[in-house]
Amino acid sequence: MHVKRWLRILAWLTLIWDLGCRPPADRFLPPGEIPGVIVHEVQRPAVDWGFPSRRAGIGFVWPEHRHLPPLQRPQTEEISLPPGQPFAPYLILHVGQPITVLVTAILDYQQIPFELNGKYGMLHLIPLLPGGDIELPMRIDLPEEGLHDLIVIAFLDPLDFSTNPFDRLSMDPRLVGRRARIRVGLSNRPAREMRPVLHGAPIPRGVTLSLGVALVRPSQGPWDHPSRPGRQLTVVDGKVGQPQPIALWASNLGGDKGVDYALIFFWNFRQIPFRGREVWTIHLEPDTEAILAGEVILPSTPGIYQMQVVYVFDPYRSIREREVWAPFVLGSQRIAIRVEDP
Repeated sequence: MHVKRWLRILAWLTLIWDLGCRPPADRFLPPGEIPGVIVHEVQRPAVDWGFPSRRAGIGFVWPEHRHLPPLQRPQTEEISLPPGQPFAPYLILHVGQPITVLVTAILDYQQIPFELNGKYGMLHLIPLLPGGDIELPMRIDLPEEGLHDLIVIAFLDPLDFSTNPFDRLSMDPRLVGRRARIRVGLSNRPAREMRPVLHGAPIPRGVTLSLGVALVRPSQGPWDHPSRPGRQLTVVDGKVGQPQPIALWASNLGGDKGVDYALIFFWNFRQIPFRGREVWTIHLEPDTEAILAGEVILPSTPGIYQMQVVYVFDPYRSIREREVWAPFVLGSQRIAIRVEDP
Protein backbone atom coordinates (compact mmCIF):
# COMPACT_ATOMS: atom_id res chain seq x y z
CA MET A 1 0.00 0.00 0.00
CA HIS A 2 2.79 2.43 0.95
CA VAL A 3 4.80 1.56 -2.20
CA LYS A 4 1.83 2.33 -4.44
CA ARG A 5 1.22 5.61 -2.63
CA TRP A 6 4.83 6.75 -3.11
CA LEU A 7 4.76 5.77 -6.77
CA ARG A 8 1.73 8.03 -7.23
CA ILE A 9 3.48 10.83 -5.37
CA LEU A 10 6.63 10.47 -7.48
CA ALA A 11 4.50 10.67 -10.61
CA TRP A 12 3.02 14.06 -9.75
CA LEU A 13 6.37 15.31 -8.46
CA THR A 14 7.82 14.70 -11.90
CA LEU A 15 4.93 16.48 -13.58
CA ILE A 16 5.24 19.57 -11.40
CA TRP A 17 8.63 20.36 -12.92
CA ASP A 18 7.07 20.33 -16.38
CA LEU A 19 4.17 22.55 -15.30
CA GLY A 20 6.27 25.67 -14.96
CA CYS A 21 7.60 25.48 -11.40
CA ARG A 22 11.26 25.72 -12.44
CA PRO A 23 12.68 28.92 -10.83
CA PRO A 24 14.40 31.27 -13.32
CA ALA A 25 18.16 31.08 -12.84
CA ASP A 26 18.70 34.81 -13.46
CA ARG A 27 16.36 36.11 -10.76
CA PHE A 28 17.11 36.61 -7.08
CA LEU A 29 14.77 37.87 -4.41
CA PRO A 30 15.71 38.51 -0.77
CA PRO A 31 14.00 36.55 2.00
CA GLY A 32 10.88 38.18 3.34
CA GLU A 33 11.30 39.76 6.75
CA ILE A 34 10.35 37.76 9.84
CA PRO A 35 9.52 40.68 12.15
CA GLY A 36 10.04 40.67 15.89
CA VAL A 37 12.36 37.67 16.13
CA ILE A 38 14.16 37.22 19.46
CA VAL A 39 17.64 35.82 18.73
CA HIS A 40 19.19 33.43 21.25
CA GLU A 41 22.80 32.32 21.45
CA VAL A 42 23.84 28.85 20.33
CA GLN A 43 22.46 26.23 22.70
CA ARG A 44 24.49 23.15 23.63
CA PRO A 45 23.04 20.01 25.23
CA ALA A 46 22.70 20.12 29.01
CA VAL A 47 22.45 16.35 29.49
CA ASP A 48 22.74 13.20 27.41
CA TRP A 49 20.45 10.35 28.44
CA GLY A 50 21.80 8.01 25.79
CA PHE A 51 18.88 8.31 23.38
CA PRO A 52 20.52 9.33 20.10
CA SER A 53 18.14 10.47 17.40
CA ARG A 54 18.50 11.70 13.86
CA ARG A 55 15.31 13.70 14.13
CA ALA A 56 14.31 16.69 16.21
CA GLY A 57 12.26 16.32 19.37
CA ILE A 58 10.49 18.63 21.81
CA GLY A 59 8.99 18.24 25.27
CA PHE A 60 8.47 19.64 28.78
CA VAL A 61 10.00 18.76 32.14
CA TRP A 62 9.28 20.31 35.54
CA PRO A 63 12.33 21.88 37.20
CA GLU A 64 12.22 19.44 40.12
CA HIS A 65 12.25 16.43 37.76
CA ARG A 66 15.20 17.36 35.54
CA HIS A 67 17.47 14.91 37.34
CA LEU A 68 15.20 11.96 36.57
CA PRO A 69 15.68 9.88 33.41
CA PRO A 70 13.00 10.73 30.83
CA LEU A 71 11.08 7.46 31.25
CA GLN A 72 10.77 8.03 35.01
CA ARG A 73 9.36 11.55 34.86
CA PRO A 74 5.69 12.38 35.53
CA GLN A 75 3.55 13.06 32.48
CA THR A 76 3.16 16.63 31.23
CA GLU A 77 0.32 16.08 28.75
CA GLU A 78 -2.46 17.03 31.17
CA ILE A 79 -1.72 19.51 33.93
CA SER A 80 -3.71 21.09 36.75
CA LEU A 81 -2.66 24.49 38.11
CA PRO A 82 -4.14 26.79 40.76
CA PRO A 83 -5.42 30.18 39.55
CA GLY A 84 -2.64 32.70 39.10
CA GLN A 85 0.16 30.15 38.74
CA PRO A 86 2.00 30.24 35.39
CA PHE A 87 2.94 27.25 33.30
CA ALA A 88 6.68 27.24 33.96
CA PRO A 89 8.49 24.03 33.00
CA TYR A 90 11.75 23.64 31.11
CA LEU A 91 11.36 23.27 27.35
CA ILE A 92 13.32 20.29 26.03
CA LEU A 93 14.78 20.43 22.53
CA HIS A 94 16.68 17.53 20.98
CA VAL A 95 18.23 17.50 17.50
CA GLY A 96 20.25 15.01 15.52
CA GLN A 97 22.33 17.60 13.65
CA PRO A 98 23.21 21.29 14.01
CA ILE A 99 20.12 23.27 13.06
CA THR A 100 18.37 26.55 13.77
CA VAL A 101 14.80 26.44 15.06
CA LEU A 102 12.12 29.07 15.55
CA VAL A 103 10.07 28.41 18.69
CA THR A 104 6.58 29.84 19.17
CA ALA A 105 3.59 29.17 21.44
CA ILE A 106 -0.12 28.84 20.71
CA LEU A 107 -2.48 29.23 23.69
CA ASP A 108 -6.13 28.50 23.02
CA TYR A 109 -5.39 28.67 19.29
CA GLN A 110 -3.92 32.17 19.45
CA GLN A 111 -0.20 32.81 18.97
CA ILE A 112 1.19 34.56 22.05
CA PRO A 113 4.45 36.06 23.32
CA PHE A 114 6.12 34.16 26.16
CA GLU A 115 9.35 33.98 28.13
CA LEU A 116 12.02 31.50 27.04
CA ASN A 117 15.49 31.32 28.59
CA GLY A 118 15.08 34.79 30.07
CA LYS A 119 13.92 36.48 26.84
CA TYR A 120 10.35 37.56 26.09
CA GLY A 121 8.81 37.52 22.64
CA MET A 122 6.61 35.69 20.17
CA LEU A 123 9.29 34.13 17.94
CA HIS A 124 12.51 32.73 19.43
CA LEU A 125 15.30 31.94 16.95
CA ILE A 126 17.67 29.39 18.49
CA PRO A 127 20.71 27.67 16.92
CA LEU A 128 20.99 24.14 18.38
CA LEU A 129 23.82 21.63 18.59
CA PRO A 130 23.23 17.86 18.84
CA GLY A 131 24.42 15.43 21.49
CA GLY A 132 21.63 15.34 24.07
CA ASP A 133 18.77 17.33 25.57
CA ILE A 134 18.78 21.12 25.59
CA GLU A 135 16.70 22.44 28.50
CA LEU A 136 15.48 26.04 28.51
CA PRO A 137 13.30 27.59 31.24
CA MET A 138 10.02 28.96 29.94
CA ARG A 139 7.00 30.75 31.36
CA ILE A 140 3.49 31.20 30.00
CA ASP A 141 0.84 33.10 31.97
CA LEU A 142 -2.66 31.59 31.87
CA PRO A 143 -5.37 34.26 31.82
CA GLU A 144 -8.40 32.57 33.42
CA GLU A 145 -9.82 29.49 35.05
CA GLY A 146 -10.93 26.60 32.87
CA LEU A 147 -9.41 24.32 30.25
CA HIS A 148 -6.60 25.60 28.05
CA ASP A 149 -4.96 24.00 25.03
CA LEU A 150 -1.26 24.83 24.73
CA ILE A 151 0.87 24.07 21.68
CA VAL A 152 4.59 24.85 21.53
CA ILE A 153 6.14 24.55 18.08
CA ALA A 154 9.75 24.47 16.90
CA PHE A 155 9.87 25.30 13.18
CA LEU A 156 12.97 23.59 11.75
CA ASP A 157 15.37 25.55 9.55
CA PRO A 158 13.06 28.59 9.24
CA LEU A 159 15.68 30.62 7.33
CA ASP A 160 15.64 28.24 4.39
CA PHE A 161 14.03 30.46 1.76
CA SER A 162 14.82 28.12 -1.13
CA THR A 163 12.57 28.41 -4.18
CA ASN A 164 13.73 25.16 -5.70
CA PRO A 165 10.46 23.21 -5.98
CA PHE A 166 12.19 19.92 -5.24
CA ASP A 167 13.34 21.33 -1.90
CA ARG A 168 9.67 22.01 -1.11
CA LEU A 169 8.28 18.64 -2.17
CA SER A 170 9.29 16.70 0.93
CA MET A 171 6.43 15.22 2.94
CA ASP A 172 8.29 16.29 6.10
CA PRO A 173 6.44 19.31 7.59
CA ARG A 174 9.74 20.63 9.02
CA LEU A 175 8.42 21.22 12.50
CA VAL A 176 8.05 19.47 15.83
CA GLY A 177 5.42 20.37 18.37
CA ARG A 178 4.34 19.58 21.90
CA ARG A 179 0.78 19.80 23.14
CA ALA A 180 -0.59 20.08 26.71
CA ARG A 181 -4.09 20.35 28.14
CA ILE A 182 -4.02 22.62 31.20
CA ARG A 183 -6.82 22.99 33.70
CA VAL A 184 -6.66 26.16 35.80
CA GLY A 185 -8.73 25.98 38.98
CA LEU A 186 -11.68 23.60 39.18
CA SER A 187 -13.55 24.58 36.02
CA ASN A 188 -13.75 22.19 33.05
CA ARG A 189 -15.07 24.86 30.71
CA PRO A 190 -12.90 25.29 27.57
CA ALA A 191 -11.40 28.75 27.25
CA ARG A 192 -12.54 28.95 23.62
CA GLU A 193 -15.57 27.64 21.76
CA MET A 194 -14.31 25.20 19.12
CA ARG A 195 -17.32 23.60 17.47
CA PRO A 196 -16.66 22.50 13.89
CA VAL A 197 -17.50 25.27 11.43
CA LEU A 198 -17.05 23.05 8.38
CA HIS A 199 -17.96 19.40 7.77
CA GLY A 200 -16.40 17.15 5.20
CA ALA A 201 -17.92 15.76 2.03
CA PRO A 202 -17.35 12.28 0.55
CA ILE A 203 -14.05 11.89 -1.28
CA PRO A 204 -14.73 11.46 -5.02
CA ARG A 205 -14.50 7.95 -6.38
CA GLY A 206 -11.08 7.12 -7.77
CA VAL A 207 -9.13 9.50 -5.50
CA THR A 208 -6.41 7.51 -3.72
CA LEU A 209 -4.00 10.26 -2.63
CA SER A 210 -4.18 12.04 0.71
CA LEU A 211 -1.60 14.42 2.16
CA GLY A 212 -3.50 14.94 5.40
CA VAL A 213 -3.56 18.74 5.16
CA ALA A 214 -2.06 20.62 2.23
CA LEU A 215 -2.05 24.02 0.57
CA VAL A 216 -3.28 23.67 -3.01
CA ARG A 217 -4.39 25.64 -6.02
CA PRO A 218 -8.09 26.60 -5.93
CA SER A 219 -10.25 24.24 -7.96
CA GLN A 220 -11.34 25.25 -11.45
CA GLY A 221 -14.29 22.84 -11.43
CA PRO A 222 -15.56 19.47 -10.16
CA TRP A 223 -13.02 17.65 -12.33
CA ASP A 224 -10.09 19.63 -10.87
CA HIS A 225 -9.42 17.71 -7.65
CA PRO A 226 -6.47 18.70 -5.37
CA SER A 227 -5.00 15.20 -5.72
CA ARG A 228 -4.29 15.77 -9.42
CA PRO A 229 -0.63 16.26 -10.41
CA GLY A 230 0.46 19.88 -10.16
CA ARG A 231 -2.41 20.99 -7.90
CA GLN A 232 -0.38 20.89 -4.69
CA LEU A 233 1.57 24.09 -4.06
CA THR A 234 5.33 24.22 -3.58
CA VAL A 235 6.56 27.55 -5.01
CA VAL A 236 4.14 30.34 -5.92
CA ASP A 237 4.68 33.62 -7.79
CA GLY A 238 2.72 36.77 -6.97
CA LYS A 239 2.78 40.57 -7.15
CA VAL A 240 3.17 42.99 -4.24
CA GLY A 241 -0.07 44.06 -2.61
CA GLN A 242 -2.19 41.72 -4.73
CA PRO A 243 -4.49 38.90 -3.58
CA GLN A 244 -3.04 35.42 -4.01
CA PRO A 245 -5.64 32.64 -4.39
CA ILE A 246 -4.88 29.65 -2.14
CA ALA A 247 -6.95 26.71 -0.96
CA LEU A 248 -6.71 24.30 1.94
CA TRP A 249 -7.26 20.59 1.34
CA ALA A 250 -7.89 18.38 4.40
CA SER A 251 -8.52 14.67 3.88
CA ASN A 252 -9.39 11.74 6.16
CA LEU A 253 -8.91 9.12 3.44
CA GLY A 254 -8.86 5.64 5.00
CA GLY A 255 -9.41 7.01 8.52
CA ASP A 256 -10.84 4.75 11.20
CA LYS A 257 -13.01 7.35 12.96
CA GLY A 258 -14.39 10.86 12.71
CA VAL A 259 -11.94 13.58 13.78
CA ASP A 260 -12.10 17.32 14.48
CA TYR A 261 -9.16 19.19 12.94
CA ALA A 262 -8.10 22.56 14.40
CA LEU A 263 -6.08 24.41 11.75
CA ILE A 264 -3.94 27.53 12.11
CA PHE A 265 -2.43 29.40 9.16
CA PHE A 266 1.09 30.84 9.38
CA TRP A 267 2.65 33.45 7.10
CA ASN A 268 6.40 33.78 7.74
CA PHE A 269 5.77 31.98 11.05
CA ARG A 270 3.17 34.42 12.32
CA GLN A 271 -0.47 33.43 12.66
CA ILE A 272 -2.75 35.00 10.09
CA PRO A 273 -6.52 34.85 9.60
CA PHE A 274 -7.85 32.92 6.63
CA ARG A 275 -11.27 33.87 5.32
CA GLY A 276 -11.81 35.93 8.45
CA ARG A 277 -11.02 33.21 11.01
CA GLU A 278 -7.93 32.87 13.20
CA VAL A 279 -8.51 29.13 13.52
CA TRP A 280 -10.63 26.74 11.47
CA THR A 281 -12.22 23.64 12.99
CA ILE A 282 -13.21 21.00 10.46
CA HIS A 283 -14.93 17.69 11.18
CA LEU A 284 -14.02 14.81 8.88
CA GLU A 285 -15.60 11.40 9.02
CA PRO A 286 -13.62 8.52 7.45
CA ASP A 287 -13.21 8.92 3.69
CA THR A 288 -14.38 12.53 3.67
CA GLU A 289 -12.52 15.71 2.81
CA ALA A 290 -12.86 19.47 3.00
CA ILE A 291 -11.61 22.04 0.51
CA LEU A 292 -11.51 25.63 1.71
CA ALA A 293 -10.74 28.23 -0.95
CA GLY A 294 -9.58 31.72 -0.05
CA GLU A 295 -6.79 34.20 -0.60
CA VAL A 296 -3.98 36.06 1.13
CA ILE A 297 -3.00 39.65 0.40
CA LEU A 298 0.67 39.70 -0.51
CA PRO A 299 3.07 42.11 1.24
CA SER A 300 4.05 45.47 -0.21
CA THR A 301 7.74 44.52 -0.08
CA PRO A 302 9.19 42.16 -2.70
CA GLY A 303 10.85 39.04 -1.37
CA ILE A 304 10.49 35.36 -0.63
CA TYR A 305 7.95 34.43 2.02
CA GLN A 306 6.87 31.12 3.54
CA MET A 307 3.41 29.79 4.38
CA GLN A 308 2.30 26.71 6.30
CA VAL A 309 -0.71 25.28 8.13
CA VAL A 310 -0.28 23.74 11.59
CA TYR A 311 -3.00 21.45 12.90
CA VAL A 312 -4.01 19.26 15.84
CA PHE A 313 -6.89 16.89 16.45
CA ASP A 314 -9.89 17.16 18.76
CA PRO A 315 -9.28 20.47 20.58
CA TYR A 316 -9.76 20.60 24.37
CA ARG A 317 -10.45 16.89 24.67
CA SER A 318 -8.53 14.70 27.11
CA ILE A 319 -5.22 13.34 25.90
CA ARG A 320 -4.78 11.00 28.86
CA GLU A 321 -8.29 9.54 28.50
CA ARG A 322 -7.68 8.90 24.78
CA GLU A 323 -10.41 11.29 23.68
CA VAL A 324 -7.93 12.79 21.20
CA TRP A 325 -7.47 10.76 18.02
CA ALA A 326 -3.73 11.51 18.06
CA PRO A 327 -1.86 13.91 20.39
CA PHE A 328 0.61 15.06 17.74
CA VAL A 329 1.22 18.54 16.35
CA LEU A 330 1.32 18.28 12.56
CA GLY A 331 1.85 20.59 9.63
CA SER A 332 1.35 20.92 5.91
CA GLN A 333 4.26 21.29 3.57
CA ARG A 334 5.90 24.69 3.93
CA ILE A 335 5.52 26.53 0.64
CA ALA A 336 7.55 29.46 -0.70
CA ILE A 337 5.90 32.52 -2.23
CA ARG A 338 7.96 34.82 -4.47
CA VAL A 339 6.51 38.33 -4.27
CA GLU A 340 7.64 40.71 -7.00
CA ASP A 341 6.95 44.25 -8.12
CA PRO A 342 4.15 44.57 -10.71
